Amino acid sequence: MPVTAAPAPRPGPAVAYARWIDACVAAGWQDTPAAEDVPVRAGLGRVTATAVRARWPAPRFACAAMDGIAIKAAAAGEAGVWQLSAAAFAWVDTGDLLSAGMDTVVERERVQFGTDGSAQITGPAPRGLNVRAAGEDFPAGQLLIPAGHCLRPADLAAAAAAGHATLEVARRPVVAIIPTGDEIRPVGSVLGPGDVIDSNSLFLAARAEETGARPLVSDVQPDAPDALVAEIRRAVLAADIVLVIAGSSAGRGDHTAAVVARAGGLAVKGVAVRPGHPVLLGYARPGLARASQGAIAVPVIGIPGYPLAAAVIFELFAVPLLAVLQGRQPAERAWQRAELACDWVSSPDVEDWVPVSLAPARTGPNSDCALVATPGRRGAASISRLVRADAWWPIPTGQGKFTRGEHIEFLPGPCPLW
Repeated sequence: MPVTAAPAPRPGPAVAYARWIDACVAAGWQDTPAAEDVPVRAGLGRVTATAVRARWPAPRFACAAMDGIAIKAAAAGEAGVWQLSAAAFAWVDTGDLLSAGMDTVVERERVQFGTDGSAQITGPAPRGLNVRAAGEDFPAGQLLIPAGHCLRPADLAAAAAAGHATLEVARRPVVAIIPTGDEIRPVGSVLGPGDVIDSNSLFLAARAEETGARPLVSDVQPDAPDALVAEIRRAVLAADIVLVIAGSSAGRGDHTAAVVARAGGLAVKGVAVRPGHPVLLGYARPGLARASQGAIAVPVIGIPGYPLAAAVIFELFAVPLLAVLQGRQPAERAWQRAELACDWVSSPDVEDWVPVSLAPARTGPNSDCALVATPGRRGAASISRLVRADAWWPIPTGQGKFTRGEHIEFLPGPCPLW
């Protein structure tokens, strides 16, 4: 009787991601972000494609730092009470340019005015008092914002103050989202027996926008291989990454693996992660229309249809790729610690992502954790677990049993994981 070889073990997420990227690059995919100019006012959340340097100093000229009178310091001296003629000072408000020869501003509260227009100053008035020198904040040419930086409100203000009306930023990558399934119906549809609302597209499109990408959601596609191949190739013409929802498992209508292979190539079929182990990673070739523009292949993810699995797979594979396409590195995972509220058993042969809820810990002499983590019930199909969860507990491969009170490391969330 012939001996059937055991199937090769599924790779972990990190190994699977590396294999996927290598396959995409070998097929001609380029990870160099495209750039575009946008008005400074439209730059919030965008990623700088080039460094931003000051076109002029700030402030551009010596100016008053307070409301008061501008004088020449030698006219007042260092201390005491000083009398100035009307010609020896000038009124200034905060930010006003100082007249030639003026180098000091005496605040309004220390000035008394005579009926003849003179001014009496009480206290010291050294050179440079209450004056902002030209370039005091930054000189012309200084680096203000590095390339690969996600722009914040303060960054936009600094760029404008430095003379920039526009900024060169990475183009927002386009994420094509293709929902599939004969039973899937668009949001707002009247449902018949066995019909399911397409909530996954809504979730993934919103997460794509949160990462700085632009989602492009297609109509729900039937479980028909030829139609799916055509839709993927159509999506590739406009997209930087394609997400195909459902059809990645082993059911009668699960065609995504064969479809991705036909559309381009399949690099990874199944990953040692739960939920989401049926994930598919590959690429699609767009055909002559896009190839003529220099793009040979576009990355494709076959995302499992269960909501929790879709959430985990998007974070593990789409989020880091979208960061690359915007010229930045994914943020470091912000690990935190908590006490486990109950005993827990996990499968040791996969990386297990468990949604947990958090509550304040009862402080005691033997506790050094401020939080208690309670794992949610199992079930990758339950979208309510995402709503109720406060964080993810990623359990590394090889770890199976945990006891109540044990310290665990979690990632705040549940979205995003990065």
